Amino acid sequence: MKGTTHLIGGLTAAVVFESQFSVTINEPIIFYSSALIGAIIPDICHPKSMIGRRLPILSKMFSSVFGHRSFSHSLLFLFFVYFLTDQLVFSFADELQLGLLLGIGSHIILDAITPQGVKLFYPIKMNVRTPIYVKTGSVIGESVVTICLGGVLVLYLFS
Repeated sequence: MKGTTHLIGGLTAAVVFESQFSVTINEPIIFYSSALIGAIIPDICHPKSMIGRRLPILSKMFSSVFGHRSFSHSLLFLFFVYFLTDQLVFSFADELQLGLLLGIGSHIILDAITPQGVKLFYPIKMNVRTPIYVKTGSVIGESVVTICLGGVLVLYLFS
């Protein structure tokens, strides 16, 4: 998926989570910003991604060590981010943590609906993808996913 699709996915995940679980968000700016940032973080392994272009040295190092859609697209990475953010002790740490995890989770799910899939159980080198998938960057595939995410977003925002 492209960066904009991931951003919409991260925002949608945050809105749906807040609505479905009736979570009280004390710092919505932090929560939603974290979800957006989390939605692009896994692509640090791709130097031409939205985040890779902004952090080229880190992205190239990450890519050379782990490759694309491996560690940063896994449950292990999600746990690693959870553990790191769980050490934070300031007033909006919970919103930051939850937003990042939802954004990263949405990214992993969206990349699992591509032909390449993700290495969800990294370091096991098995690709996981959904039975129905769309090609990354294809006009029709990206449009369908974006429209579906937008529909869900609108449904939850106005219900």
